[in-house]
Amino acid sequence: MNKEYNAQYGAFIERGEILSEDSAAYTVKSLDRDGIITPPIKAINDGYDVGDRVFFFLFNDGSGRIIDKMD
Repeated sequence: MNKEYNAQYGAFIERGEILSEDSAAYTVKSLDRDGIITPPIKAINDGYDVGDRVFFFLFNDGSGRIIDKMD
């Protein structure tokens, strides 16, 4: 195996709270990492409101998606 291989890639699923909505894209504040606020990201499904707690992922390039509401 190549020693320079990085076994960690992709994104982690995080918990967050929707701070704002604009044109079906949402800004989310991470509940898992202090100080992390996403750029506007879209949701896989519709039906989210400001204040909803959600599961989301965010890649290093700023793209990501809201997966679903937290129960």
